[in-house]
Amino acid sequence: MTRTFRSIKGWLAVSFMALLLWTNASYAVSAQSDESIPNANKKVSSSYTIAQLNEEAAVLYRRVLENNMEEVRASITRISNSLQHISFEGQTSVEGIHALSETVVEVKEAAVKFKGDKHFLQQASAKLRLAADSLANSTKPLWLQYYKIVKNDLDALSQAANQNQSATILANRYAVLEEHYETIRPAAIIRLEPYQIVQMDAWLSHLKGLSNAKTSDTTQLGSMIAHGEELVNQLFGREKDESAFVPFVQGPDRRVAGLVISSVIVAVLSYAGYRKYHAQQNDIFTYRH
Repeated sequence: MTRTFRSIKGWLAVSFMALLLWTNASYAVSAQSDESIPNANKKVSSSYTIAQLNEEAAVLYRRVLENNMEEVRASITRISNSLQHISFEGQTSVEGIHALSETVVEVKEAAVKFKGDKHFLQQASAKLRLAADSLANSTKPLWLQYYKIVKNDLDALSQAANQNQSATILANRYAVLEEHYETIRPAAIIRLEPYQIVQMDAWLSHLKGLSNAKTSDTTQLGSMIAHGEELVNQLFGREKDESAFVPFVQGPDRRVAGLVISSVIVAVLSYAGYRKYHAQQNDIFTYRH
């Protein structure tokens, strides 16, 4: 009986040790799996947070237009808090992160000065809206739709210079161009190489000096505007000879247009073949010189 008891006791001890080893091994495997999962979860969380930032920036812009300052301040607080948890790794450059942070600070300052300058808050919130969208949408960000606007501003300045308009008019035309560029600048920094922004900034600085001069040098001004057209095309990723009057909103898919054109060509050829066949059947021919 004693031997039987000892045997059972020994078996239980061995079983317990085996169970303990199995539990530890399972925990180790689970821990390794959990260590590999956070990277994926972190990526999903980061992407979701960026999407939330983009959505919140859109809400902020709408609330600014509605003059709902209570919601504007609440939205600014949510955006400021979310920046602390976003992982920008692989999303943009250091310059892009700095530009986004500066834009948030600018919106905060504009909200404080709202009663004195509503336009400043609208522009700041538009900059943040475009910057957040540029961060969330790498392929077709909204700021690229400013291409025609900037080109029109440049054309207006060029026309004023060619017509020898007053210094006041030239300065005003330049101010409009500069404002539109400043609106998209943070969004552009997020996606473009730093040298492209440096080129644009240097060109605008020189253009500002020429446009705000008391006695304008129309020849030099015209030369700078022509150079600026090339820089603007490069900024928006456009070809040099591409039309400046591209629709502001994206048009229909080119593939659809191609199918429509191909269908028309096939229909015309089919009809011509039918007419030729019909003419041959009725002994009709076309006279050629």
